[in-house]
Amino acid sequence: MRRILTLIIALTACVTAALAQNNWDRIGVGAGVGYSPRADAVLFWEHETKYHNAWEVFLAGSLGLDNRNGNLWKDNTKAWGAGAAWKPCVVRSRNNCGSLRLAAVLGAAPREFSASLGAGYQHSWVLRGGWQLYWQGGVALTLPKRGDLFGVSTGFGVKMPVRDRMRR
Repeated sequence: MRRILTLIIALTACVTAALAQNNWDRIGVGAGVGYSPRADAVLFWEHETKYHNAWEVFLAGSLGLDNRNGNLWKDNTKAWGAGAAWKPCVVRSRNNCGSLRLAAVLGAAPREFSASLGAGYQHSWVLRGGWQLYWQGGVALTLPKRGDLFGVSTGFGVKMPVRDRMRR
């Protein structure tokens, strides 16, 4: 009898899927800074797939800092964009996950259209109830050249769980 129960428990453990924070949808907000001097803000929706890989759709805005003329924010350095990112998980441990972040963005500044490709790293820490804090950094190649061809930025934010797709 003990062997049969042990076999049933072992088979159940092998067949049952582990649901450790996979397949969540999240809404998030973040803020950051970049070079050439600017402040960034982002609002996004993230869909997590298997093995903590994720897709992200986002809206981003940026304000440039002008030190030369004494103006805090110049009007012509405002920019906005909408894009998507693929985030394959590369580092996992208990209650945190690190992902590469590969993004494409279409946007505009006051006088021109822009498109950019970005690559970076995002690290998320899981809190109670599925909430997450994250930090990210990366580099973006922007065309046509808008001041700098390459932009470097870093930021932080919070992700709020919306729905767990496995438990409907």
